[in-house]
Amino acid sequence: MQFQHTSLNRKLSAFLIFVGLVLLIGHELELYLPELEVWIEGRGVFAPLAFIALFMVLSPACVSVDALCFAAGVLFPIATAELTVVIATFLSAAVIFFLGRDLVRARVTAFIAGHKRFAALDKAISGDNAFKLMLLLRLTPLPFALLSYALSVTEVKFRPYLAATSGILVYNCSLVYFGYATKHLTGLANGAPQTGFVSYAMLVFGLVILIAVLIYVAQTAGHLLKDMNLESSDE
Repeated sequence: MQFQHTSLNRKLSAFLIFVGLVLLIGHELELYLPELEVWIEGRGVFAPLAFIALFMVLSPACVSVDALCFAAGVLFPIATAELTVVIATFLSAAVIFFLGRDLVRARVTAFIAGHKRFAALDKAISGDNAFKLMLLLRLTPLPFALLSYALSVTEVKFRPYLAATSGILVYNCSLVYFGYATKHLTGLANGAPQTGFVSYAMLVFGLVILIAVLIYVAQTAGHLLKDMNLESSDE
């Protein structure tokens, strides 16, 4: 028993060191996203695959998914960027789920214990409204990786978890569009000739509509989550 306990502690220590290194590397890489964009562009026809691989490495390290989605809109045509981000989001969610459930579970559990909202998540998500709750949480502006790790240590099954991840696509795909629009509107400000089939006026109109939709979605999801909490507290 003593030997098993020592072996477990060694494995846990190794895991924690690994997590610390990944987070450190992720932080440093986030500072050099422009250089990473250049590297992705250099992959040619394999650039979308390179971006997906990069997304899957950086997002579990808690690098800003917002920045990555925005970068996709800058790097690729809009249709390619949106599809690439959708695939990368689901694959990254899967990676984080299995990391949190197995490899770094102790670390995630310890972190969540110090945060009341996330600590109450395990109890709230074990009922019949588990999928609805996860989907609503994805529709709020909570950090992608942090929420994914928090969900991974609950009793939720993988398939409902992955399906509920679709909620965050509202934000991720919007950020792709923001990146795409910013790239073209910056060209307008610099006097560059227009490229693409969408006019600048339509790009601006799309930005306004998206911002309004995002605000509405976040507020609606927040109100529904509050109602669910009130219902659970009344029972």
